[in-house]
Amino acid sequence: METIEYGTITIDFEIKYTDRKTLGINVYPDGLVIIIAPYNSEMEAIKKKVLKRASWIVKQKDYFNNIKRLEAPREYVSGETHKYLGRSYRLKVEFGEAGEVKMKGGFFIIKSKTKERKKIKALLDKWYIKHALKKFRERLDICFEEMKHENIEYPKLELRRMPKRWGSCTPEGKIFINPELIKAPVYCIDYVMVHELCHLKIHNHSPAFYDLKTKYMPDWEERKRLLEAR
Repeated sequence: METIEYGTITIDFEIKYTDRKTLGINVYPDGLVIIIAPYNSEMEAIKKKVLKRASWIVKQKDYFNNIKRLEAPREYVSGETHKYLGRSYRLKVEFGEAGEVKMKGGFFIIKSKTKERKKIKALLDKWYIKHALKKFRERLDICFEEMKHENIEYPKLELRRMPKRWGSCTPEGKIFINPELIKAPVYCIDYVMVHELCHLKIHNHSPAFYDLKTKYMPDWEERKRLLEAR
């Protein structure tokens, strides 16, 4: 991670080296700033460009922070929308003995003895976890099949809630995926799977890592942008 000082503000940024000819700057909703630079770029030139665009970077970060502050807290009541695989479904809470969740006709139908917020949330969270495990393993199988000749072993997959990350992996070959990812489209889920599978071979964010990721997913930057913007 590199930094520059812009007045009283410190801007942290990561550098990704590619074979492109010009330097680019991306600011993501989580506050991450990534500089896409040609392989032969000098650090002084990169920092000079970042400083030149510092005002714009700060405005972008403020914009995303304001959006987060405006997001309404979930109430888990009928009519509220919740996502699954990139699509929005309306919540329909009904009284019943089952304590179950079903998806039907664009709705999440939840039957519960009570409409207490915590109870409805717990039922929906349980449903998400169940379907996340199934879908993530399915997508991992597909992505691994394309990359298995890179001499990586099939990883063990587990769910883990992470405030600022979609996935992570250990040197021992275990992949953790944030269950919130089940709300994103499949092509974004595949992006996270490929990213973590690449880390099983290259345990850092070196140019070689990004080259490997680009080899198997040439449009990964667009997928990442769509994932972080959701």
